[in-house]
Amino acid sequence: MHLYPLKLVTVVGETVIMEEIAEEVIKLGATGFTLSDVVGHGSRSTRNVLISGEAKTRKLEVVVPSEVAVTILTYVSHNYFEHYACIAWLSDVAVVRGDQYVGKQ
Repeated sequence: MHLYPLKLVTVVGETVIMEEIAEEVIKLGATGFTLSDVVGHGSRSTRNVLISGEAKTRKLEVVVPSEVAVTILTYVSHNYFEHYACIAWLSDVAVVRGDQYVGKQ
């Protein structure tokens, strides 16, 4: 078994911006993404799907090579941080079948 050292970019933000970010990460070199509705509490407010009946916050996860990860984080921080409730972070991951994630560099 071979493990590929890659990066996991996670972005959590307001629903209104997450589809746009998801589309952009593909243009920036990702081969795919996972987008989920989430519930949480942070500095800008409590994000609770149970109260309103609809998701206010979504989480985007993308597994990519290091260079693509930096490009995605730069894009998100420059375009969304100032005006939206949004946070992003980077994690090291080791992926089985990771060759699927390095196709678009």
